[in-house]
Parts: sequence; C-alpha cells; structure tokens
Amino acid sequence: MIKIREKIQSIYWLVILGILVMGTGCAELKKLRQENAELLQRSRAEEIPAPVITAANKVCVGCHRNHAPALVKEWERSRHAQHGIGCVDCHKANPGEIDAWQHIGTWVSALVTPKDCARCHPQEYEEFSRSHHASAGEILASLDNVLAEKVAGLPGNIADAVNGCWQCHGSMLKFKRDFQGNILRTGKEGKPVLDPDSWPNSGMGRLNPDGSKGSCHACHSRHAFEAKLSRSPENCGKCHMGPDHPQIEIYNESKHGIAFSTNRNRLALDKEGDWVLGKDYSAAPTCATCHIGSYMTAQGVYKGNNHEVGERISWTLRPVVSTKINLVIYEDGYKEDYPEKKPLPKIGEEVQTLEKVYENENLVNKTVPRRVAKIITWQERREKMKGACLNCHNNTYVDNFYKQFDDLVILYNEKFAKPAQALMNELISDGILNPRAPFEHEVQWVFWELWHHEGRRARHGASMMGPDYTHWHGMYEVSKNYYMKFLPAVIKAAEQKSQEMKLKYEKKIDAMFTQDEHLWKKGLSPEEVEELRKTYQERYSQ
Repeated sequence: MIKIREKIQSIYWLVILGILVMGTGCAELKKLRQENAELLQRSRAEEIPAPVITAANKVCVGCHRNHAPALVKEWERSRHAQHGIGCVDCHKANPGEIDAWQHIGTWVSALVTPKDCARCHPQEYEEFSRSHHASAGEILASLDNVLAEKVAGLPGNIADAVNGCWQCHGSMLKFKRDFQGNILRTGKEGKPVLDPDSWPNSGMGRLNPDGSKGSCHACHSRHAFEAKLSRSPENCGKCHMGPDHPQIEIYNESKHGIAFSTNRNRLALDKEGDWVLGKDYSAAPTCATCHIGSYMTAQGVYKGNNHEVGERISWTLRPVVSTKINLVIYEDGYKEDYPEKKPLPKIGEEVQTLEKVYENENLVNKTVPRRVAKIITWQERREKMKGACLNCHNNTYVDNFYKQFDDLVILYNEKFAKPAQALMNELISDGILNPRAPFEHEVQWVFWELWHHEGRRARHGASMMGPDYTHWHGMYEVSKNYYMKFLPAVIKAAEQKSQEMKLKYEKKIDAMFTQDEHLWKKGLSPEEVEELRKTYQERYSQ
C-alpha cells in the first residue's frame, strides 16, 4: 500500500514539474511569437516606402481615407504612391468632357481609360490599343451576344450579357439621359450618371467615351497595380476559362502549370521593371511569359515585352475552322490578321480597311484607307513564340511539339469542322435553316457547341499541352456529338422541311460513311475485337 502511495506521489510531482516547465515554455513561446510579429511588421513597413502625397492629392487622400480606407491603403502600397502619382493624376479631366464634373474645385472623372494611362505609359498604350485584347468588345455584334441578350434575356433585361459576357469582353460605356437626350447629373456638383448596365466594368475591350478601347484595370487591378498580379496566371483565368476557352484549366493540368504552382516563390513575380525569362526567373512560364513577356535568346539577346497579346500566335483557334494567320501592319499602327489563304497586300499598297469605332454610344463600322507598312507572316509569329520556348527546350523538342499541335488542328479541321460547316451551309441554301434565326433548330445548337465548345477545347488543349482537354474534354466530345447528335439533327431538320430533303441528306451522309475515316462505324475486325477482349480480361479480370 505504501509503495502504491509513493508511486502516486511520484507521478503527482512529475505532473506538477511538467506543468511548470510547460508554463515557462508557453510563456517563452508567446514572447517569441510576439517578437516575431513585431519584427515582421517592422520589416514590412521598411519594405514599403511611405507614400508621397503631393499637394494636388492631399485633399483626396485625406477624405477617402475615411470614406474608402481599404482603397487608400492599397494605393499607399503601390509604386504610383511611391512616386507621388495619386488620385488627381489619373482621374483628372477637362471641362466639357462628357464624363467630367467639378469635385471640390478639381475637374475629375470616375472613368480611367487607356488614354488616361497613356499620359505616362505611351508605348504600352500604343501596343495595347492595336492588340487582340483591345478589340474584345467587338463581341457585342457576335452570336455570343445574341445568346446572352436575346435567347437568355428578356425585353428590357439583358442582365446575362451585363453580368456575363461584358465583364470580360467589355461594355459600351453609356450615360443615363433624359427625354431630350441630355446626360442626367446628380448632386450639387452635377456628377454624370453612368448607365448601370455599362458600369462598373473592367472588360478587356471596353468601349470608352473618349474613343479608346479597353481597360488597363483588366490586368493591372486598382489601386495597388502590383506587377505580381498581372504576371500571375490566375489574373488571366478570370476570363480565359470555362467550356469555350478553358486556358487556365489547361494550363493548370500542363507541365507548365504544375511547375508554376510548385515553384511560385521562385518566379520573382514582385520584381520591379523588366521581368526576363532566362535572367530573372527560370522555374516556370506563366501566360504572360509566353504571350507577351521578355526573354533571353540563345544568342544572349534580350527580347522585350509587348502588350500585343496576339503577336506570337500563328493559328487562330476560335472560329469553326482554324487557319494560320499572317499580320498586316499599317503606317498608322493599325493591325489586321489575314487568314493564310487570303492574298497578302504589298508593302506600300493602299488597302480599304474596315474598323469598328465607338461613336455617340454606338459601335459603327468605318471604312478607312490605309497604307501597308509591314507584314509579319504566321511563320515569323511562330518564331517569336519559339524564342520563349527555347529558353527551356531545344529546337527538336519545340519543332516536334508544333508538329503535334498542327496535326491535331488539321485533324479537327478536316474530319469534323469542314464537313459540318459544309452541311450547315447547304441546309441554309436549301431553305431548311434561316440564317436570321441562328438558334431555331436543334442542329444549330449542336453545331454551335461542336466548334465553339468542344472543338475549341481540343485545339486549345493541344496548343498548351493539356492532354485531358485535348482528348476527353475535346476530341472525344467532338466525335461523340458529331456522330450521335449533329448528323442525326441534320436529317431531322431536313425532314421538317420535306421528305424529299430528308432523303437527300440521308444519301449524302450514307455516302460520307463510305470514306476511310468513317469506316469504324461498320465495326472492328474480328482480330481487333479479340485483342480488345483479351486486354480487358487481363486488365480487369472481366
């Protein structure tokens, strides 16, 4: 009994001793954590210089620090703030401008357009304003917008387009007006009232009242304007995602995306100024790296970045049938993609170009005569992209990748896209489909998704080395829907016209099935069937 009591006492004192030690340890740990937190706070304060608040911006900052404190905090940590570039520098306007009002004695605008940014960034403005991105707002006249405004909309309610399409592609910025067409203004200062269907909007191809196209804010988010944000793939993924253009999903499944997610802290994303592949970082490429970023060539020559995001693209993967694209540049800087089969003009030749211009709150077509200054062939565009590739891969690797990519696009074009497009055109010629009613029949919906959804997924998957998007989300879906949905829908639409038309298209499709690429429908050979049976038996024991 005494021994048991002694053991209990020993255990008791050990527990007390442990608690004392732990208590001391916890106190020490708490103190250490507090010291680390203070050190981290001091280091962060030292990293970010104090903002330079000029006299012109002092009132703005003082007031908005109360009304929008997070906004001001973001600006204070920006490079703009470090150089004394503040509210008035970006938001200042001139009397008489459509979006201007006098705010506490200063003429300002809520809208900051690429022309405003051009005051300090003229080269970037020139590059961007002629880019594929800047023309993204031209979707407002496309079938996509018909789906959002008409098919999914209501008379007087285009909320799907406003909240969906336009948030990436851009809106036509408009103002609320009275019955005489005058802009409505609010408050003592007479602030112009923006149409809520068009604002807020940071779409890439936004059409602005000053005639400029685009929004720098689409990539360079306010008010910190951090380089690491515009260089990060997630930034592009806001728009480049989903069933019709899943670039971010493809990137994430690719070797490039895996390398990025694993080595993000090695990419110098926060570096100020030039950000050069092969010099400042090497662990992985981002979207910006390949499409617009700076890189070192094999000869040690530095190639600068360019805000023309389409400059290195040799195929267009967006339409029904893909084509390689040449680039024609005119003397005024205007650019046009020329499909490979379209005859190229000569240097110095005058060409009648068709340009979409935003005037009086409408997107209008204008024919503008321009003189050709330069032509960049699709091969030259590809070589510019290869320059980035060759930082990590040799010539054989890069050339073979492009062979694989080209073959996939050709396969999609020749086996599915061209025959499907020919059938659709013939249905229109025969009066079966009405081109003014693009989504009247089932076949029109199926065809749309065939090229606009799964067809794009396959092509984009191959372009960015995403095998699952190339096959299962891409060519598998293309094949299944072509044979099981599209061709039956062609016959169904023809039958709705007449029995004669039904017979015509049945014969046409039967004749097509005699071609080598469609013979699989007649069945596999006995040897192939037996090989498949054996494989499944060995693999699954079934």
